[in-house]
Amino acid sequence: MSQPHVISALTDKRAELLGLIEHHQAHIQRLSINVDQLDATMLLFDADYDFKKAKSKGIRVTNPWFKQGEVPRLLLEMLGRSEQPITTTQLTDTLIQMKGIEVAGLKERDRLGKLVFGALKRMADRHQVKSTGKIKGAGGGVMLWTLF
Repeated sequence: MSQPHVISALTDKRAELLGLIEHHQAHIQRLSINVDQLDATMLLFDADYDFKKAKSKGIRVTNPWFKQGEVPRLLLEMLGRSEQPITTTQLTDTLIQMKGIEVAGLKERDRLGKLVFGALKRMADRHQVKSTGKIKGAGGGVMLWTLF
């Protein structure tokens, strides 16, 4: 029950993934060489340096939809134009429309919602916006937001 078109497509995908693995392994090898060279240089300045002190830094991955600082700015604009509190869901939907984002599925929609909620929480910590309550619903309900 061999289906040549399926086998061909899977073979192509496998070859693509193997190519990515080779590419990333080569990149990792170059990075490792760079770290070794830095270590050797550091030892020239401090022969007793303890490399266990230096932890790795996480890499911040940006989202493909917004420039840095754009989400809080857009949220402040939307909340400033509104005379009533706005839900996190409404803010997310408005951002999706404003930016013309094609939402592929529920996971991507949730990711955008978390992005908006995270921005609102940071803005609330800075006393730019405040939560004025919740609308009951699934998952504990939806928060309402307004300017501080």
